Amino acid sequence: MQRVQIPYSPHDGQKPFHQARYKTKFRLISGGTGSGKTLGGVFEDLSWLIENPGCTVQIFEPTIPMVKKILIPTLERLLSCPITSNPLVTDFNQTDKHIQFVKGGHLWFGSLEEPENAEGENLDFAHVDEARLVPHFDIAWPSIQRRIRGSVPNKYPTGAIVTTTPDMPGSAIHNFFENPKTKNPDAEVYRFSIDANAANLPAGYIENMKRIHTGSYAERFIFGRFAAVGMGCFPFDVTVHVPDVLPTQFSFVRYGLDFGWTNPSALVAIGFDSDGRAYAIDEFYETQTTIDALVNEYRRMRELYGAGPLFCDPTELQTIQTIHSMGVDARKYEYKRADGIRELGSRFKVLGDGKPRLFIGRQCVNLISELMEYKEEVKENDHAVDALRYAMPLTPENREFAYVIG
Repeated sequence: MQRVQIPYSPHDGQKPFHQARYKTKFRLISGGTGSGKTLGGVFEDLSWLIENPGCTVQIFEPTIPMVKKILIPTLERLLSCPITSNPLVTDFNQTDKHIQFVKGGHLWFGSLEEPENAEGENLDFAHVDEARLVPHFDIAWPSIQRRIRGSVPNKYPTGAIVTTTPDMPGSAIHNFFENPKTKNPDAEVYRFSIDANAANLPAGYIENMKRIHTGSYAERFIFGRFAAVGMGCFPFDVTVHVPDVLPTQFSFVRYGLDFGWTNPSALVAIGFDSDGRAYAIDEFYETQTTIDALVNEYRRMRELYGAGPLFCDPTELQTIQTIHSMGVDARKYEYKRADGIRELGSRFKVLGDGKPRLFIGRQCVNLISELMEYKEEVKENDHAVDALRYAMPLTPENREFAYVIG
């Protein structure tokens, strides 16, 4: 028999989580950013498949791009090679989002842009990654639980895990796993901070994260604890501003780009209808992204939604010039931050026709997350919002204090 070695050594925070396999039906890894929560979760998925030959497992990400950019690379990291090159795998169908394992095991991938995507066949084990970014976790999670009744009755053990940076007390995640009044009796939380994963993080990463995250943000994104973050300064309401369906045709399109490295770079596409209403239709959100990768993402969006200028953080003039030299209509943002924030705030207001002037697509999960918490005076977790602000033209009433840079 050929031996397959998986290069994974759990840190002290991950060990209790793995030791609870088959003991606790519902487990939550509540971890800080970069703490190893997704890696630990995917190792658990593989362990379930290897230890229970023939079982069926499904992993969910909030969006399809996150499946491609987070889940697949994490799997390949653990398998030490491309998925199809590993002897544990007999077939990988990317169209069907399915991996066939030796001895008949099945691993399916899914995304939860819509809550009905959680429905499907019976499962032995399920995993929801970055659950705080799932738009309707409160609807999708019960659907997933209903499916965990075994692919073959009474043949395999059943269970489910959630791996995420935590959100706020009172959320569906908090109520199911940690709220003492509502907690499921078969659920446990396994919490660790980014310090637990220090050996696997780039030099200076933890210090920078602690420098830019304070108060409730540090509780969540550093230490992995549920923490109340006050309502954002925008009148943003998911039930009002995140429609089920967006238009497919626009009068014009604009793109906004906020640069980052340790912090994520954020690229947002906005379409405008003939009445001037804006629709955030797509996003890219990733740390340690090269200029080439950002330009490729912009070109991908341009192919999908149409040509439009790319408005960028004006503090990165040299980077803007580099992007412009690559044949992109890249421009620096020309207005005061306060003016742009005022513009966004005015667009969230519902007008006389019962509609706001700004809608956010469900696939823009990072933008939605930031809008729910955004505070003008706090320069944290605002990268997608900044990209949205850069791409948004000012209406006349918000141009009074506008000025041009350069």
